[in-house]
Amino acid sequence: MPLPTLSPNRRSSLLWLPLVLAGLGLAAAAGWQLGRSSENQAVLNPEQQSLQRRSNALEAKLIDGTASDQEQLQLLKLRLASGDTDGAVALLEPLSDRNPNQWSLRLLLADLRQQQNDATGAEREIRQVLNINPIQPQALQDYARLQLKLGNEAAVVEQLQAAAIASQGRPESLPIGLLQADLQQRQGLMAEAEATYSALIAAHPTDPRPLLALALLEQGRGQIGAATALVQRAKLYSTPVAGSVLDQVAASWSVGAVRQQAPSGDAADLAIPEPTEAEASGSDRNELAGRG
Repeated sequence: MPLPTLSPNRRSSLLWLPLVLAGLGLAAAAGWQLGRSSENQAVLNPEQQSLQRRSNALEAKLIDGTASDQEQLQLLKLRLASGDTDGAVALLEPLSDRNPNQWSLRLLLADLRQQQNDATGAEREIRQVLNINPIQPQALQDYARLQLKLGNEAAVVEQLQAAAIASQGRPESLPIGLLQADLQQRQGLMAEAEATYSALIAAHPTDPRPLLALALLEQGRGQIGAATALVQRAKLYSTPVAGSVLDQVAASWSVGAVRQQAPSGDAADLAIPEPTEAEASGSDRNELAGRG
């Protein structure tokens, strides 16, 4: 029977990430660790006792074969909070099989297999997601990380290129393009990465992500003027809170550049650095790209 509460909608409150984070936060707040004998455990407070009773009840239902998928998800939360990786895997395997469209469950299983040093198993789980949806951004990101860790850079390039073509004109094209540019930077292909970011800015002019990514690239090159201009453009499409953070980032970059030009101890020769010709042209080029 399919799991009715596990909607593929990314906003679902039952996607594994908020579920796991909530469980981890709850366990951390309570200072509770499952799986320890009472002889080695301090006296439980009422909240901890309630959690342990709930865990025991769920474990009993699982053994009886009467635990619903929803209850198994609750038990998964508790096992993850206690660090019981093997137990979490044992729950996730059948849950993932029964709900093949719930990619978050399968990717969580892949992550746990990596924690068990089972790279082959992790790749198998990720590929199951990509077989259903070859342009699923989170699966592509997890696949890239795994393959790069294994030294299979060529496989990542091939997978991302195919995904970029398949996602043209779709919302997934932006996160996939960002992954491509990140890989290009890793390969030392800075001009290609800049071109990818510029293309993404032209295709998604009101999304701050490619603007910020290009700003980081420029900042890494020492092009502070161009980087700051890009941050200010990104701020236009960000929330007020994010905009405040971006102001701080841009200010820190400018201060860092000023300090590099002030070798004296009393900073008497501090001067605001003028943007170089390359920075100015780069800023103009990015402005044109954003209007495209």
